[in-house]
Amino acid sequence: MAGQALVKAGSTDVDAVGRENLEEFVTFNIAGQLFGIPVLIVQDILVPENIASIPLAPPEVRGSINLRGRIVTVVDVRVRLGLERREINDETALADKKTDLELIEGGEDEGADEKAESAVENVKRQKRQHMMGVTVEQQNELYTLLVDSVGDVISLSKSSYEGNPSTLDPLWREFASGVYRLDHQLMVVLDVERLLDFKAKI
Repeated sequence: MAGQALVKAGSTDVDAVGRENLEEFVTFNIAGQLFGIPVLIVQDILVPENIASIPLAPPEVRGSINLRGRIVTVVDVRVRLGLERREINDETALADKKTDLELIEGGEDEGADEKAESAVENVKRQKRQHMMGVTVEQQNELYTLLVDSVGDVISLSKSSYEGNPSTLDPLWREFASGVYRLDHQLMVVLDVERLLDFKAKI
């Protein structure tokens, strides 16, 4: 399997949408900025693994994964938003960490087991932090949006929804439908249809 599912659409938490004047969003973080997409379009939240490259694909297409027998295109949202691609969790980095773990596990000093357990958790935490995927369905195709980290499912009043502020990055405005001003931060609502419309960029 390509990834471990953490949240699935259809669960009671995800389906508990529906009070009038409220809209629910799955939130995620990219480069310190909070983003949200409507919870109803989210299929899975997972840790992508074994991403296969796609020849001649646009730079924002990281590759594809196999999710329960379906081929899913992995889109690097950082690159789509004009940010630097993150390579912190590439195969080399993971291989180096695996070597470190083997050295720790091979030690016979007191506390070696505790160190190994801590190192394993650290690798898992870094992997989850930098390789989270939010899977959505668009025009009967599945896409996994690669993001820095995934937050909560939050309910917001439709009356507090605003249009894109003039200070928002022009490229981000192209993919954003509006914003919500939360306590001490701004949540940008992404228009997934435009985000995945690669033809519009050509």
